[in-house]
Amino acid sequence: FALAWFYLAATAEIIIHRTIIMKVAPLFHSPHRLLVGDAPLVGVLDLPSSASNHELPPIRLFFPADTPKPRQVKQARYFVNNRVSYVLQGFAHIALARHTTKLFRFIIRPLMWLISLFFPVRFLKIPNTALVTTDKDPVRYSPLSNNNSLVMFSHGLTGTGEENALFCAALAKRGYVVACIHHRDGSSSRVPMPDGTCKFYEHLPNGDDYSPNHRLEQVSYRAKEFLYATKWLLGEERGAHDYDHPILQQIRPNLDEKKVIASGFSYGCTTCSLAATVEPKRYQCAVMLDGWFHIDYSSKGYVYNFPPEAFGEDWPNGANDRNEKSHTIQHNNGLTIPSIFINSAQFAGYKKMYAATTMLANNINAHNKQHDRTTPESTLHVIPNTKHQNFCDVGFWLPKALLRRLGKFLALGEADVLEASENILDLSVNFLKMF
Repeated sequence: FALAWFYLAATAEIIIHRTIIMKVAPLFHSPHRLLVGDAPLVGVLDLPSSASNHELPPIRLFFPADTPKPRQVKQARYFVNNRVSYVLQGFAHIALARHTTKLFRFIIRPLMWLISLFFPVRFLKIPNTALVTTDKDPVRYSPLSNNNSLVMFSHGLTGTGEENALFCAALAKRGYVVACIHHRDGSSSRVPMPDGTCKFYEHLPNGDDYSPNHRLEQVSYRAKEFLYATKWLLGEERGAHDYDHPILQQIRPNLDEKKVIASGFSYGCTTCSLAATVEPKRYQCAVMLDGWFHIDYSSKGYVYNFPPEAFGEDWPNGANDRNEKSHTIQHNNGLTIPSIFINSAQFAGYKKMYAATTMLANNINAHNKQHDRTTPESTLHVIPNTKHQNFCDVGFWLPKALLRRLGKFLALGEADVLEASENILDLSVNFLKMF
């Protein structure tokens, strides 16, 4: 009798879910035009924090895939395990009340869970994807003959990486293996930890308590995670075989260690630029999406390019009470790998920020010209009428009518959501084709 009720409930859920999808899907921007390429499918494998390897952050892996049994595979959702409430609680902790307060525990948390039941993104799936949950899922790695590159992707401040799923999946559809890292340094809204707990966003001191140490040390931690995850996926680090998953066994032998690409969004650009500065031979090139390359806290006397190491500069006075470079830096050249910088009109409007981004691109070109390197030129582009969140998937999560009303609140520009995403993707792909 209980088993019959279980099957009845499961069937009802499927019918209700499909009915909702058929009704609401036309109300959203469809990302199908972004996910084009020669790979039959995009495989998605979620690698959680490992209790046996605390150095490895959670990773969401996107890869070109195929399946002999298409009816038996499930499409991936935007959030890992469809944890909409989990993420909403993280942002509520940032914007409304700390997660340790009674207000959060007894009112906000239940409210976020209730909202998550009806939040539109809960019912949406990433098209052309195949989610891998067990070893028995009929999904296999299907590399393209002309592509054995690995893209390492770092999320922005307060992000989780799930907000950049379409960009990662679109690259995978074109043959790239893409690893989206979920950082555990306190810059994410909420992240699961190896011991089963979770870590919420860390509110850094402001006013008289502000110190440049906080962001400098934070991005250093993120860069270490970025580098470790890169080496782990290539099979070079201790514990590389902690996850004895058939997909990883298929992917690793095909990856070319000389074709690793650093990429990120916002704070993720800061992260990957530092990682590529520390180990310039590790990465072939970089794709920077609306990068955060300048900190202006002039009221406290702190104005500096960020991270300073990428510019070949010292840490600002007052950092660790001394003026020196990060202990991990290996040379004074700054970032030297060819990079494409794709900016929003919003960030391009911040003069000091845009000047820093321009300086970084010019420094790379000057260095490579000085050393007679025949590498593609680093370029800088601005997508018209866009804001910061046009570089994320937010515009695909809410109905079009709601976006028109909430666009400014969500930091979305007047540019068409789909066209802006296509422009960002086309610039990135055309740049990568040069390598």
